Amino acid sequence: MRNTFVKDPRAYSMTFWVVFFGLVLVPLMALSIEVGRFFVARAQISAAADAAALASAVELDTRLFQETGVITLPAGQASSWAQRVVNENCAALMDLGITPRVSGVIVSGNTVQVTVSANLSRLFPDFIPDIRVSEIGKAEVRVLVH
Repeated sequence: MRNTFVKDPRAYSMTFWVVFFGLVLVPLMALSIEVGRFFVARAQISAAADAAALASAVELDTRLFQETGVITLPAGQASSWAQRVVNENCAALMDLGITPRVSGVIVSGNTVQVTVSANLSRLFPDFIPDIRVSEIGKAEVRVLVH
């Protein structure tokens, strides 16, 4: 009895393409989708950091700023207000189990700077190590002269 499968070159070609698609193209496509989700999540965190900085700048002591030009944020309130704004802007990420946190509110000159960080490891398979992202949002404070 003759084995035609071994001598037919088309069988080798079909095996090659099945292995190629299964071991190369499918994982590559899955990884590209995950990387795309990473960049979308990072953009959401960056937008949330900018919104949190703006919200923190709104909470400053305006009377003191107009009189002296010194920016003073209410102790504790600025960070909690910024966190609330981050939570509202990152609702889609929180549905995925990713919780962005305000890791710092800094006043420098007439600029309020808010740092938001998150662990995006849930977007990737378990064998990829922790992926942490930290974005900085800035808002400049100016005096309106009537």
